[in-house]
Amino acid sequence: ALPAGSIAKLIERHAAIKAVEQPYASFGGRLAEQNDAFYTRVSERLRHKGRAVTLFDYERIVLQAFPDIYKVKCISHTSDASEHAPGSVRLIVVPNLRNKNAVDPLRPRVSKGVLEDILAHVRRHASDFADLHVTNPLYEEITVDFAVAFLPGKDVGFYLKQLEADVIQFLSPWLYDDGADLDFGGRMHRSWILNYIEERDYVDYVTDFKMHHRVDSVLYEDVEEAIATTSSSVLVSAYTHTLVENTLAACSTHHS
Repeated sequence: ALPAGSIAKLIERHAAIKAVEQPYASFGGRLAEQNDAFYTRVSERLRHKGRAVTLFDYERIVLQAFPDIYKVKCISHTSDASEHAPGSVRLIVVPNLRNKNAVDPLRPRVSKGVLEDILAHVRRHASDFADLHVTNPLYEEITVDFAVAFLPGKDVGFYLKQLEADVIQFLSPWLYDDGADLDFGGRMHRSWILNYIEERDYVDYVTDFKMHHRVDSVLYEDVEEAIATTSSSVLVSAYTHTLVENTLAACSTHHS
């Protein structure tokens, strides 16, 4: 995808066109195929022969036809309503994380129109007896709240915002690092987050640490470990977290 503002003028000037603007990142384009990509595509084509039979077949057929899709997970015997649905095939698709057009970058979703296009495409390659479903992932939210004491000389207002941004990056690393992957399933232990926070070079110590796990409208409060509830779930950071200054530490500093 070309970032917004990359296209500024026409290749050949036209008197009737005063200006050209590109307010959003591009989509739907493909780079010229390189040798490595060519050999990969041909090898995958020889393997599935244009027929969706195995999980590998479904995933590669979608990725080849839709360049704006970053990742596909195919789950057999699973439908939108049940994790145990014999004869059903569910495709979970994630849009390209490098495309900045995403309305909600913490929970990237594919539009309903694209989901329907993918479903129609897969039906042309799959068995007529397969009950196909194409959906977005189920995003399960992790929230933390705690009191924190910063090292002497650190501005509280600035570092509270910095620490919240660091926590969001730790819980959703794929949003910031092109090399990080968005993983389905998985788990997050509260001690992992706490250890990460305490390792920040501006944090002194943390107290009253709690982690909460939200699945749709259900909130599990103060859990030791958050475990994805379905095979199509992704654990992500909440938009905001509750961070407050440790007032006891502040009073001790002022007293001394």
